Amino acid sequence: MITLDISIDGMNCDHCIRSIQNALAMLPGVSTCMVQIGKAEVILDEAITGKHGLFAAIRGAGDFQVLAFNAVDQHT
Repeated sequence: MITLDISIDGMNCDHCIRSIQNALAMLPGVSTCMVQIGKAEVILDEAITGKHGLFAAIRGAGDFQVLAFNAVDQHT
């Protein structure tokens, strides 16, 4: 498991936050997610869903772009 901080462009309202939260919550392997305008923090099991799947879900939730991500912590 890994904690990722993700910078996201295109978010500007509560609807954007809910869209991304819902998209991430439906992904297998995402155990926790916190979404705010412009960013998300996710605990991800990469053995179940990889980063590409995570980013595809964010892009698919609306007109959003993943600008950057940073691995914060790895859990074993």
